[in-house]
Amino acid sequence: MHASTAYMPFELVYGFKSEVLSALRETPNVQYNYGDYLAELRGRLQSTHEVARQKLISSKERSKEYYDKNSETMEIQTGQKVLLFDETVLWGRSKKLSPQYVDPYEVLAVGGVNVMIKKGRTTQRVHVNRVRPSY
Repeated sequence: MHASTAYMPFELVYGFKSEVLSALRETPNVQYNYGDYLAELRGRLQSTHEVARQKLISSKERSKEYYDKNSETMEIQTGQKVLLFDETVLWGRSKKLSPQYVDPYEVLAVGGVNVMIKKGRTTQRVHVNRVRPSY
C-alpha cells in the first residue's frame, strides 16, 4: 500500500484489488457484459484516481508545512552586500578547507527568488539560496 495515496499501485491502474491464490478458491462473481463492465470499471477508476489525487494534495501540504517549520526567510535589499556560495573546488585543493562563500558583492536588484549582483564589471543573476548577507 502506498503511503501517500492509501491504495496499491495495482488498484490504481486496473481499478480492482489484486487477487491472490486463496481468493481464487472462492465462488466467481456474477459475469457482466462488456458494456456494463466498462462502465463500472470507468467509475471505479475515476473515483480511485480522485481519492488518490486528494491524498497526494494533502500529503504535499503536510510536506510543505514540515519544510516551512525550519526554513528562514531572508530579507535582502538593493544595495546590500552579500556573499556568494562558491561550488567550485580548485584542482589540488580540499573541499573541506576551501571557503564556501566568497567576496562580498553588491545587490543591484531583487526579483522574487532571484537576486541580481554586481560581479566585477558584469552582473549575474543568482538564486536567493546561493547568497548570504555579509556583515
